[in-house]
Amino acid sequence: MAPAPYNPRRHPGKRLLSYTALSLLLLLFGSALFGGVFSWLGARFSDLLYGTGAFEEEAQMREILAELMLENASLREDAIKAERYRNLLGMTRTSRSIALAGLVLYRTEGLTRGNLIIDRGSRDGVVRNSVCVSPDGLVGVVSVVEEAQCEVLTLESPQVHVSCITYPSGAVGILRTSPSGDLELVDVDLSENVAPGDKVLTSRYGGIYPDGLLVGDVIEVRVAGREGLAQTLLVEAATDLSRVSEVLLLIPEDR
Repeated sequence: MAPAPYNPRRHPGKRLLSYTALSLLLLLFGSALFGGVFSWLGARFSDLLYGTGAFEEEAQMREILAELMLENASLREDAIKAERYRNLLGMTRTSRSIALAGLVLYRTEGLTRGNLIIDRGSRDGVVRNSVCVSPDGLVGVVSVVEEAQCEVLTLESPQVHVSCITYPSGAVGILRTSPSGDLELVDVDLSENVAPGDKVLTSRYGGIYPDGLLVGDVIEVRVAGREGLAQTLLVEAATDLSRVSEVLLLIPEDR
């Protein structure tokens, strides 16, 4: 005789006990169980969509991008420096001088004033009276030379006198610093028709200074001297001597 089939209606207590146990299991462990399942499914979907190690590859790409940006910035800086040096070499191409690039280490009287200390010396071929220029124009002249550095007297120094000529007026005079600290072109003939805005350049009578180097601009014309027989021109230097950081030293070839 075959056994009678199981009928859940005949065992209501067991069915209630099973439902109660299942409910307690879901209540206690359901969130962790289903959360883990969904996390696993999400990870598999991400790998399927983006490939394994997508986040690691993204981090590597960001590092490479940052390196390329830094390299690009460095190349731009080198290009700017190269352009400055090309301009300077263009200014000095007609003079019989060797152009040596240098950096300003510090100033003898603080951050913005005083003579300039340059990171080039006798071992680099620098000699006394080498002319110093910047991308903007004349800076000064070398007065002291040591093995690894040199000292440059700037146009602001009372010791520096430069023979100059104005353009386009063609007036000749001596550039010097006045007791008040102004840059002046003195002993200019009264008959010369000089106007504010004229350029001031080194002249062929400048001795150690190659002619044609830009010095600055005339900003004011004053009458001075005995009985008003001469003009004094107030000059603004082309180079900001308080901020110059890169220079060229013009070393004579026959040093």
